[in-house]
Amino acid sequence: MQPRVDDRVFPFNPKSITAMYRRVRDELGIEDLRYHDLRREGASRLFEAGFSIEEVAQVTGHRSLNILWQVYTELFPKTLHEKFDKLQKSKNIE
Repeated sequence: MQPRVDDRVFPFNPKSITAMYRRVRDELGIEDLRYHDLRREGASRLFEAGFSIEEVAQVTGHRSLNILWQVYTELFPKTLHEKFDKLQKSKNIE
């Protein structure tokens, strides 16, 4: 067993993760899916589930909330429509 030199539970080399991802993607014949596409999708799903921006930043490791909002989130029209409908009903707005 190696001595602990890091506080992380699962320390890893980012280059190893990227290489593994590319190898698996290529083996599956997927050409147009980047690693960051998965990160963006994950962050968007957390927002969709009601996580706050601070909570999503903790999960994704973002230090800048501005970058998180601008780059990694997508608004889902169905979710927005549901929220507006709920607001409309709660305020009796026609």
